[in-house]
Amino acid sequence: MSYSLLTPPAALPVTLAEAKEDLKIDDAAQDAIVTAWLAGIVGYTEHLVGRALITQTWRVVHDTFPDAFMVPMPPAQSVTAVRYYDEAGQLQTLAPADYLLDVYKLPGWIVPGPGKAWPMTQAGRINACWADINCGYGTAADVPAAAKLFIRAKLREQFDPAIRPEKDTVQSSFLDRLLDPLMIRQVA
Repeated sequence: MSYSLLTPPAALPVTLAEAKEDLKIDDAAQDAIVTAWLAGIVGYTEHLVGRALITQTWRVVHDTFPDAFMVPMPPAQSVTAVRYYDEAGQLQTLAPADYLLDVYKLPGWIVPGPGKAWPMTQAGRINACWADINCGYGTAADVPAAAKLFIRAKLREQFDPAIRPEKDTVQSSFLDRLLDPLMIRQVA
């Protein structure tokens, strides 16, 4: 299995205006560096929790159909398509009635629909089937407050040496635990 980002999020969960207000910056010349740090911290946050924050589209690829496609960056919103190369090597798209998206279990799964089974794929073909999945909470308004707070606090750490995490302050200890409820834990 492999997965890749097809469509990145259209926005960040914390706006440039919010970030500049937090940092007490009113100089437009700083916009590029603040935006770069903000994007990096959002990526770091998503990596830590194993979740997509703002809507984005991911592709999960397998050589043959698995029992279930795992959602790579929950929460899952919808499936754009499930495609595969049939036994004759022809590209096919499954009808939405042929599969179900389980959004209640984390990380989320795409499974065959009731009474259905995955079709056979072309023998020996690598990357023979894939699913494109819309993931994320939605817009910035839908992102959990703890994730936004973590992003804003980490951004401040980058711009204010007085609150760097190596000082092991009460603030940095609190920040380290802020994302715990959002972490995706794999259960064997």
